[in-house]
Amino acid sequence: MAGPNSWGERSRFTAARRSYYDLATSGKDDIVFSRKMLKLIQAISKKDQVVAAIKDAILSGAIEPGDQIVESRMAQQLGSGIPLVREALIALEHQGFVQKTPYKGTTVTKLEPKQIREIFQLRVELEALAIAWAKENVTPADIKELKVLIESMERAATELDLDQFYENDLDWHRKLWVLSGNAYLADVLERLVVPLFAFFVMKTKREREAYIESAAMHGQIVEALAQKSARELRALMKESLMGWKDDMMKLLFTENSRGQKTL
Repeated sequence: MAGPNSWGERSRFTAARRSYYDLATSGKDDIVFSRKMLKLIQAISKKDQVVAAIKDAILSGAIEPGDQIVESRMAQQLGSGIPLVREALIALEHQGFVQKTPYKGTTVTKLEPKQIREIFQLRVELEALAIAWAKENVTPADIKELKVLIESMERAATELDLDQFYENDLDWHRKLWVLSGNAYLADVLERLVVPLFAFFVMKTKREREAYIESAAMHGQIVEALAQKSARELRALMKESLMGWKDDMMKLLFTENSRGQKTL
């Protein structure tokens, strides 16, 4: 393609090229700036804000285990609509922090010693069964995913971010339940364990080392998935869960002067 010949043509050509360059580089800057802004700004939906506000109130003790949550009153306090609060409570129920009871409404999760013992009685047997079945289905990719969750648990333990620790811990167990290949077993464990985890987040706090040791125990189980038999895996899982139950019962309940267990 021939270039401009006269001085005037060359000047116009140079000016046009400079304008095009300025426009092009300006556009690139805008794109880079936009990308940077997208990394910095994290949009939080109104529902997520309501979920966070209610969850913070539960974890801080402003709303205590067993307290009833009235949707209309909560909406008024938060300055949001009732449908939004209802959606938030569904999310919190999925996380185990609240429970819905027919004719009673929504209450903050509260578990008594007898309930915890009964839950563990089932959980120990069912989760031991789940890991034995998972042995037949686990892949290298699954092992990698479980290890990533453990790494997240370790970071949360170091920072004493208990909410994040239990969230990663629960995701780790959920992965095992799915690997069992039995949707009914996974569903039962979901309904049993999720409220248990949430109640522990609300009511317990251990030393940093205890959380680090817990993450390490999860790591041992993952290593065993590739090396141990199904029978050995069941025994390892039962031992781990029974030890955790004993620790939690000591942390959650203390004896009064009459030898009765109380919160």
